This record gives sequence, C-alpha cells and structure tokens, in this order.
Amino acid sequence: MIPKAVERAVILYKLAQKVRKTQWISAASAELIDTRQHIPSGSEHDEQRRQLKHKLIKSLRNDREQWWVAKAKEMEKAAAIGNSRQLFRLIKETGIRNPTVSETICEKDGSIIHCQSRRLDRWAEHFREQFNWPTASSLLPTIPKQSEWQINIGPPSLNEVVKAIGNLKRGRAAGPDGLTPEIFKEGGPVLAARLTEILVRIWELDVIPCDWSRTLTIPVFKKGQKSSCDNYRGISLTNIVSKILASIILRRLTKAREEQTRGGQGGFRPGRGCIDQIFTLRQVLEHRHTFRRPTIAVFFDLKAAFDSIDRKVMWQCLSLKGVPEKYIKLIQALYSNTTCRVKLKADCFSKMTTSSGVRQGCPLSPP
Repeated sequence: MIPKAVERAVILYKLAQKVRKTQWISAASAELIDTRQHIPSGSEHDEQRRQLKHKLIKSLRNDREQWWVAKAKEMEKAAAIGNSRQLFRLIKETGIRNPTVSETICEKDGSIIHCQSRRLDRWAEHFREQFNWPTASSLLPTIPKQSEWQINIGPPSLNEVVKAIGNLKRGRAAGPDGLTPEIFKEGGPVLAARLTEILVRIWELDVIPCDWSRTLTIPVFKKGQKSSCDNYRGISLTNIVSKILASIILRRLTKAREEQTRGGQGGFRPGRGCIDQIFTLRQVLEHRHTFRRPTIAVFFDLKAAFDSIDRKVMWQCLSLKGVPEKYIKLIQALYSNTTCRVKLKADCFSKMTTSSGVRQGCPLSPP
C-alpha cells in the first residue's frame, strides 16, 4: 500500500526525478558537430571539412578544460566546508571507474569459469552458503536469567516515528521496494501519521509485511584475489520502513542495555569504540617495555562472525539478558521467513532463503 501511494506522490511532486548530469560539451561545440555532419560529400568540400575539424578540436579542448576547472572548484568548495560525501562523489565522477566485481571468477578448486551462466550459479552458491550456516549442535547451557528490563513496551508514538524518520541519512541506497530515505524525509506529517498507524498495528500483532523480510545483496570486494568469491562480502539493502521500526526498538533498548554492559567493552556502544582499547593497549606495551617485561596479546578474528550466528541461540541470549518478551517477538518477526536476492550488475538471481546471521543494514545489527 505504502510503496504504491508513495510512487504516485513521487510522480506528482517529482521527488524521484533524477538530476541530469551536465555534459562537458558546450552548445558551440555541439553546433560545430552538427554543421560538420551536414556538409555534402565530395572532394570540393574537403577544405571546409578540414577547417571545421580544426575548429571543433580547439573548441572541445577548451570545453574539456573549462569542465575540469569547474569540477576542481566544486571539489575545493566541498573540502572547505567539510562535505566529505560531496567531495568523494566528485572524485569518483572524475576518476576511472574500476569494476567492483571481477569478470573472472573461479570454482572452489581454483579453476577459472568460462561460462557466464556458470559464473552466476557460482555466485548464487557462494551467498547461499554464506547466509545459511549449520545450526549449533546444542543451545547455551543453563545459566541464571537476568531480571527483565524495565522499559516501555507500548506501541510507538508519533513523536518516535518522526524522530526515527529524521535520523534517516540522505544519499543512502533504496531497499528492494525502490523507496529511498529522501522520500520518507520529504513525506511530512501526513506520511509520518500513516506510518505510525501501520507500526502500531504491527506492534500489536507481532507480524510484519512479507516485503520487509526481503533484502537485496550486492557483492563488494574486500581484499585478496578478485577471482575468488570468498574475498567478497555482501552489502544488504533492506526496506526503509523496517529500518524505522528497528531504530525505534533500538532507541528504547539502548539505555537499558548500557546499564547492563560491562565497563571494559568499547565496541558497539554510543560515544565509545575499539580505539579506546587500542590506546590502553599501547599504554600497557610502552609501560612494560620501559621495565623490560614481556607482553602477550591475543587477538581473535572470527570468520563470517555476523553471518554465521545461530538465530535460535540469539533469541536465547536476548531472553537470558532480560530483554522483554515483547521486543524478542518483534525482532523475531523481522527475522521470520527472511529471503535474499543477489544483484550482480544487470543480473539479479532468484530468491534464496537466509536462515543464519543478523540482517545486514538493519539498525539493530552491528555496523
């Protein structure tokens, strides 16, 4: 219902109208090109064609130079005001675009795949394995359950929805439904009120629309050999409305979780980060080096840590931590019947089920 209504509104108010890129060829150069094309054939017009060619080359060279000067001024302006997003976008526009996914893909045994259809199948196999890890052999051992968090479990208010919409970042990709954050930010009070009604209904039933369980995954190269699918990670694009619901849940849970989190944890906490631990470790190393004492540091790097999480264990952990049952049911609803489609340039694979891991791109998931 919402996608269709928003689509009609977009057409009426031209919110989704794409900005046409300014071409660097000027009107004068375009006129010279048109004039040259209309010169009659024959050797008697060779001199006229030759003169037009020299004029056109000179005009195009001047157009190109002016275009670069204009782009350089835009970059300087973006850098001066600290708009890094605009600066990197301009750099990307003027630079050479390297393909994000290699055309040469290998099988698991390292042999090169020559057939295009087999290359697509190999990508599908890779992400099917990535998003469907084996379940845990056993659940967590019996440990004491913490007392339930004393937080509001009532449906979201209009103020919470408006705040969640305001926190959406512009310039982010749309979800599988094609709706961008800008559409919701420009929707105004009418759209916010309608969304509140829908979210309240979802809150009462603990059921979400089927479209919210679908994601669109795009392979992005990490490091290593580009021909190996194992060296790519998937960026998942989720439905924007589901992000609004998830951000409301996250905002309510964050304060209670902060009270339960041990002081030594730096990651996944507001206002803190792993940089704090790095600083502490450096201080320890310097201190022990001064007194010529050996130091042993252990680092764990878990392969596909967030993609391989057993969801049943995750629900158990939330319950043992004291998260109210209402929020566990809502989060389980976001994870019910989750599916994924992998997009590779113009090709989009058939829908596949995802049974493990957290939803990438969801506010509730680790960044």
